[in-house]
Amino acid sequence: LVKVEISTNSDLKIIEANAFSYSKIEEIFIPANVSKIGKSAFRNCNNLIDVDIPTNSDLQTIEANAFSYSAINEIYIPPSVTKICEYAFDYCRYLRKVEIPTNSNLQTIETGAFSNSTIEIFSIPRSIKKICGYAFSNCPNLKKVETSFNSDLKTIEYYAFSNSNIKEIYIPPSVTKICENAFSFCFNLTKVSIPMD
Repeated sequence: LVKVEISTNSDLKIIEANAFSYSKIEEIFIPANVSKIGKSAFRNCNNLIDVDIPTNSDLQTIEANAFSYSAINEIYIPPSVTKICEYAFDYCRYLRKVEIPTNSNLQTIETGAFSNSTIEIFSIPRSIKKICGYAFSNCPNLKKVETSFNSDLKTIEYYAFSNSNIKEIYIPPSVTKICENAFSFCFNLTKVSIPMD
């Protein structure tokens, strides 16, 4: 299987678990009506480079390992997405850009969601409340993490950014807990800003 064509006006609503896993597709269009990309739906699609998600997408959940071990180089996370599940983009060795709009409703980035990828910059949406363990661990190209003063972020879990190359980080006032080893082995981290109030 190397090609899948889905019309732009498709009524497709759910892409279930393992739907296209281990196939040789190179690109996929996710229709606006799709609300869920199931577990391992595109896992180990080693030739999958382009995932086209429209800006008016109704997508709400990207489940566990949905795109892990694929060859995508960028991904758009529509505002409707509230959760990126564990290891959704794990070992996406060519993933450099993650685009999340400022009006995002994303609340949780689960365990290992972007671990072992090559993302370079990540802007944490204001709506995010928790960054789970290993979410961005082993991301050698990750040099910049952007957060805002009015962020809702409360928890940065264990090993969340471990072994990345971030140089500085701003911890919003909303954060109440930074867990063990959250920034361990970040050898280039020279500045951590925590507001006084």
